[in-house]
Parts: sequence; C-alpha cells; structure tokens
Amino acid sequence: MMTRLYPEIAVAQLCKAGEELCGDRVESTRTETATTVVISDGLGSGVKANILATLTTKIAASLVKRDIPLAEVVHTITETLPVCRERKIAYSTFQIIKIHPDCLATVIEFDSPGTFLLRGGQVVPFPTIAREIGGKAVREGRLLLDENDVLVAVSDGVIHAGIGGLLKLGWDWPGIATELAANCSPADDAEAIAAHILGCCNGYYLGNPGDDSTVVAVKIRRPRRLTLFTGPPANREMDEQVVRRFLRSEGKLAVAGGTTANIVSRVSGRPVKVDLDYQDPAIPPKAAIEGIDLVSEGVLTLTAAINRLDDPRKLRGAHRRDGATLLAKLLNEADRIDILAGTAVNPAHQNPNFPAHINIKTQVLASLRVKLEALGKQVCVEWV
Repeated sequence: MMTRLYPEIAVAQLCKAGEELCGDRVESTRTETATTVVISDGLGSGVKANILATLTTKIAASLVKRDIPLAEVVHTITETLPVCRERKIAYSTFQIIKIHPDCLATVIEFDSPGTFLLRGGQVVPFPTIAREIGGKAVREGRLLLDENDVLVAVSDGVIHAGIGGLLKLGWDWPGIATELAANCSPADDAEAIAAHILGCCNGYYLGNPGDDSTVVAVKIRRPRRLTLFTGPPANREMDEQVVRRFLRSEGKLAVAGGTTANIVSRVSGRPVKVDLDYQDPAIPPKAAIEGIDLVSEGVLTLTAAINRLDDPRKLRGAHRRDGATLLAKLLNEADRIDILAGTAVNPAHQNPNFPAHINIKTQVLASLRVKLEALGKQVCVEWV
C-alpha cells in the first residue's frame, strides 16, 4: 500500500511596527478528506484589521471543513465582507489552499499576492486562471503536487518589504521567488522556509516593519510516524503478540513504563539498560533497548511530556535530555501517533473510589490525545 504524503504547514508573522496585534490571520484545518489553509489580510493594521481578517478566516475555514464547494465559500465571503467606500477595495483579502489526500491542490486567491510553487529548485507561480464568483474577480487553479513540493503564500507586507528604503519598489514577487530558489532547498522543512523568508522581510524593513507580514509554507513530504507502547496488556498471554506488532510498526518507537519495557525486553531478547543520570530530579531516569528510540518511565513522564507540549516551539532548541523532554520532542515531530495502551491495572495508578477501567493512566492518555490533536496530529489509541 502506498504511503500517503503529508502537507506540513508552517506560519511566520511580523506585526506592523507599533502594533500589538497582527492584521493578518491564518487558519488551518485537517480532516480525513483534506488539509486546508486560509490566509487573510485585513485592511489597515491593528485591532480592526485583525478582527476583519479573523472573521474572514473563520468563515472560510468553517465552510471548507464542511466540504462546501469552494465557489460557494468564495461567494459567501465576498458577499459578507463590505467594501471600503474610499478605496473601493474589500476590507479583507483572502487566499485558500486546499490539499486532498491524493495531493491534488486547489488554490484560490482574492486580491492577494500569487502563490509560489517551489519544485526541484525552481520557483514558478502556482498556475491559476481568472474567474468571476459572486461578481468578484478571483484566481483559481489546481495542480497535483509531488513529494518535496512547497507552496509559499505571503501577505502584502512581505511583497512591499523595503519599499522606499533599501528597495525603492519593494521586495516584490520576483525578488521573493529568487530568494526561495537560491536559499531554500528540498531538505528544508516548512518552518525553516517560512522563517527564512520572514527573516529576509524583516531585514528589508530594517527591523521596523511598515506593514503586517505573513509567510505560510506548505511542504509535501512523507508522514512521520511514532508508535508509543505504554502499559502491559490485560492478558499476559497477549504480551508476545503485542510486542511483535509494536516492533514491526512503521516509523519511530517509544516505550513508556518500566513494566512495559521489561515485557519488550523479555519478548525481544534485548536487555534493558537503565540510565541513572538524572537530567531533571522531577523526572524518573530513562533507559535504552536496542531498536527502540526512547524508553522512559510511565505516568509521571507522560504527564510531564504533556506539559512540555504547551509550547512546541521551545522543544526544537531544547538541549535537556530527560525522558519527558525527549518524549515530547518525538511526539511533536510525528504527524501520526499510534498508542498501544495496555489495560492491566497498576495499583499505584488506581484510585480505589473509581472503577478499574477509570484510572490515572486512562486520564493521562486522554489528556495527551487532546493535546496532540490540538497540535494537528492524527492520534489513534488502541487499548490492548
């Protein structure tokens, strides 16, 4: 079976100098049928622009998530948004990128800069044609994307960077395209690409942005998978079957729980080597089993990992090597997380006032799932 490719999304933004709120807004949704990104640039800056852009993205994302045809989505938004009487332009521009599981991408642009397509080291405009929807001129295009293709969308603030200063006419579309082709490689992830373009934008503004600036990068790549095995199966006779299945899983492997680690060791014949170096006194030490990416303690480490996921950006530069930080990194890097959760009851994790199936581990895994799904991860929990 062919592995579906995964659209990785990254957003980087600057507020206009002197403003606390960004007048650009980005909303992304993932469903079984599509991944959708909506970018909106509210007229002006500050609170008013932020409200207008938020209204636009919320309406569009909600409609697209319900599989409303894009033509109807555009019609609804253009009919909802007022037009500035003085400037005769919409109060908010928008751009929609929708990618289906087969990597067919649809792009709709309404008064927004054209979308960049980075493919094989070359940058070209995403192919669109002009059409009219609800009396409004929009551009729409479709293209089947390949692995390592990158779509980049920017707001006007990026296009106009440096205008009247370092660059008399601004950075403009060709300038950004040249920068993407020269300094963004297929090995770069979406976050690195978005951050690089925004860094250049800020440089052209001399660190004093004259407009809200947004860069969105969507990279098509193979999905990253993680299988987490925590807790022994309820039936000891299932140990070997569950462990063999765990070891055959695609992607990275993690074990959470001392008893679980011992089961994996017994079935696989690979010893558990405990690391007694306490990186964090509050986190139990981790261990190692050949072929397993991480072996940690159970409930305490899982709970701490959930807390570390509150700010995933800090995990990239984190140098701490405790089990909770390493587990949080693995979870944050994965696109799909499969959790094999044993249902054997550990008396240490059981509240005597609760039924046997309602224990601390159940609550921790429920919290973990909520946190991961809020980060856009696909999570499957299977109780064994």
